[in-house]
Amino acid sequence: MPEFSEALVSALLCLFLLNSVPPESLVVQNLWADATLAESSSHPEGSRASLGHVFTLDSDSTALRGSSDSQTPLYPPALSTDPNDPLVPIIEHGLKLVGVETHPRNVILKFQDRDSKVHWCQVQLLKHTVAQAFAKKDWEEAVCKVDRTDRGFKVGLAFEFKEYVLAFLTLDLLIQFYWSPNRASLASQPDVYLDFPRFLEDVVKWIADRRNVQSNRSGNAMTLVRTSTEIFAGGGVYTMPELWHMAGLAPNLTEAEVFDSPSRTARLCAAYYHFAKEAHTTLWPLVKRFLVGFVICVDEKDRLLYSERLHVHGKDRSYVTARFRDLLSDLQGVFEARSKEWLWIRQCDDSGPFDVFEPEFIRHALESEEINLGSLIFGGEHWANLCASAGLPAACMSSRNPLARYYASLSLPPAMSASWLNLGRYTYLFHSPETTNALRASHPLTQLYRISKSDIWSVIPAFPDNSAPIPRARPPKPPTENVSPPPPPPPPVKRGKPGKQKRQSRPRAPPKPKAAPVLIPKPTPIHLCDSSVRERTLLTYIIKYTQDFTVGPLDYCGIARRIKGRGGDL
Repeated sequence: MPEFSEALVSALLCLFLLNSVPPESLVVQNLWADATLAESSSHPEGSRASLGHVFTLDSDSTALRGSSDSQTPLYPPALSTDPNDPLVPIIEHGLKLVGVETHPRNVILKFQDRDSKVHWCQVQLLKHTVAQAFAKKDWEEAVCKVDRTDRGFKVGLAFEFKEYVLAFLTLDLLIQFYWSPNRASLASQPDVYLDFPRFLEDVVKWIADRRNVQSNRSGNAMTLVRTSTEIFAGGGVYTMPELWHMAGLAPNLTEAEVFDSPSRTARLCAAYYHFAKEAHTTLWPLVKRFLVGFVICVDEKDRLLYSERLHVHGKDRSYVTARFRDLLSDLQGVFEARSKEWLWIRQCDDSGPFDVFEPEFIRHALESEEINLGSLIFGGEHWANLCASAGLPAACMSSRNPLARYYASLSLPPAMSASWLNLGRYTYLFHSPETTNALRASHPLTQLYRISKSDIWSVIPAFPDNSAPIPRARPPKPPTENVSPPPPPPPPVKRGKPGKQKRQSRPRAPPKPKAAPVLIPKPTPIHLCDSSVRERTLLTYIIKYTQDFTVGPLDYCGIARRIKGRGGDL
């Protein structure tokens, strides 16, 4: 599934087209799509759809796309016609592209018809999907004349304009379109970079809701966040391990271990902010180098360029600072020292274990004056000292943010809310610009883990099997009703023989309330892959020896490939 970076690039390409051509040339002339196998068989023999070619949608189209249980129409419902009514070509509505919005998981298009009515289209990028804008000639020659099974991608939906065709290309037609007259009814998850306050508010609500669930929250935190539809929109199978690395978190921490710690939670949110700002400010200039017109086109060596921006996913080694290297060595030392114990509790004391966290990886967030999570990460006093040494403005020391307010309202035991940081290692915040290659002082090997059928790349080792999270008391079950149950009826009086009095039994004392049993959480099992599996999963191996796609906007289904001919590039 396209993640934050891929969705952003698709939206920015649409925006680049919008801002580069005359507005009057962006009136929709036709809508195109590839048919599913079932749809192909229902079209007349010899038609474009029956031959496996992309075809135009008529106003009575009933084609649906999306998840099987909630599919939506390709053709805008407000402009469709009943099967018994005359067809109305879409060009007669004067539907013009007038706006594009970025979104962590979608591309949002804004159209306006000749009556000034607005039609919003949310393009949900469900799997391998990318936006490309073909010149009319290239569309007719390279797409329209080639069978969908031969061209390597399928057309989810394409908007034909006067000179260009804006197409959303997919691997297997797993894509969905939502048409609406108003923006409010469509996707609204915040972009962490564009709306950091709202992103944090959503995280706070999610944490609070999860804490109210009768559970010890022992599931894998990374898997939980990755599969959530409420927070960290755009974070998927490769983005999440990147964020975990940037936040200094081990891959098998539980939900409670991450989100009961203000520092760990703040580091994770700050990591996503840094990741998103990097994407917003530097990714489009990279992609723009490979545009041929409005089509992203790369050769073999270019496919790996995006991976140079990654820390761990699919990488053989990760470049880190000397501080990161030393913290990693400290953590490995703790694991080795406790390897003979039958079971030890993951509780941080003066000797660790400490998180392997390098502030350089979240620098954008730590330099933010609008909202800064530094005091949550390091503690107010230590953060003030670090700010002073780094020359950061006073605004960076503010702790006014939704996350800080939430954790201030909780009463968490110190062992559970620890920062997990060895503050003695943080005598400075960032490395001096004069320090040559400070960010590449060491290059440890990555490790590949599998958890819940997902790959997790990490330099930070998983906590060993003979360790367990801090035990938590099982929360009491709430009563079924607020009203107290009536007292039981008195026992029947037993009558003895006449003349004899039955000895009254002493009333029993009420049972003492049972103490809440202590639970040692059972984290989701994690498996370290062997070297041969790891080798075949490296991005370099996939590109060199397989036909599979990897990650990033330069190596995805629908990205054009530059080939060499006698006259040069084609």
